[in-house]
Amino acid sequence: MKKEDVVESLDRAGMTIHEANARAWNTAFNPTMYGWPSSIASIVAIPVLNMASIGHFVSATVVGQISPSVFDTLSNLSPNKDDKGDDTGGTSP
Repeated sequence: MKKEDVVESLDRAGMTIHEANARAWNTAFNPTMYGWPSSIASIVAIPVLNMASIGHFVSATVVGQISPSVFDTLSNLSPNKDDKGDDTGGTSP
């Protein structure tokens, strides 16, 4: 996997977390529109979404600091996709 792929995947995850957090806040602040049970559930979900946001921030920062060559090295350590059924882990005898 290339660094660009990881960064793109992290960006998508960050947008998903951000959108869920915005919906949770909107639902929490509008109990007459969404109902009290949904509003209370959103209030409970907000800290969880905030922790996910912090985790995303840390992950994105760490990935941003890693050299692209590390991703190439890690990709070369994993077995090839063509060798999935092979019990040797992608190595030849």
